[in-house]
Amino acid sequence: MSLKKNFFEVVLVNTQLPENMGAVARSMLNFNYEKLRVVNPRFSLENEKIIPLAAGADKIIKNIKKYDHFEDAVRDFNILIATTNRLRSIKKKEITFSNLAKLIKTKKKVGVVFGPENNGLDNDHLAVCDYFIRIKTNPSFSSLNLSHAVIIVCQKIYEKLCIDLKSERAKQFKNDFAKKSELFGFYQILEEKLDESNFFLVKERKKITLQKIKNIFGKINLSSKEIKTLVAMLRNLTQ
Repeated sequence: MSLKKNFFEVVLVNTQLPENMGAVARSMLNFNYEKLRVVNPRFSLENEKIIPLAAGADKIIKNIKKYDHFEDAVRDFNILIATTNRLRSIKKKEITFSNLAKLIKTKKKVGVVFGPENNGLDNDHLAVCDYFIRIKTNPSFSSLNLSHAVIIVCQKIYEKLCIDLKSERAKQFKNDFAKKSELFGFYQILEEKLDESNFFLVKERKKITLQKIKNIFGKINLSSKEIKTLVAMLRNLTQ
């Protein structure tokens, strides 16, 4: 899985401060997320306060998708995640960041929705969402700045995806790596065949040349099946 190719998008609803829009774009790009949708912002997207706060994330601002109505903005998503510490009267299932990362990996189109700065998402927004996600904070002072909430969510998703990617690679390496004994056997056959074909024109450089050849194959992380295929090719070519 590539961390760059995922279906996670940020959706901002009724954002009040243009500075927060710019800071959100910067927060997203910090973790390689570029898709931003905004619903009915309380300012023009041409506001001069946005770009300075984006601090280099101008391309996110320039490619924003703007909508007047929430339902229009989220029609093409498979899953919507509400960010809130207050569920009001609408009860939703909570999702962890680990499970959210797993959802993103399924290549379902996922949107994480953030409400306005003054009071967050209302029941109309929550009713359309499938899950809610909670950022653990001081219970007596839980309100977060919008851009801070976005950067925490982006960072946690990015971290979970990185952990999963490392785990997948580790499993792949564990299952696919050939034993060194197999690799040594291949090198021996390769050396014999190269000797037979007079490949080593300068005998004094044979050792260095073999080292270079081994280094080439060593970069590939060959599996047992691949080594068997290479050995079969060598033997067939010299028959």
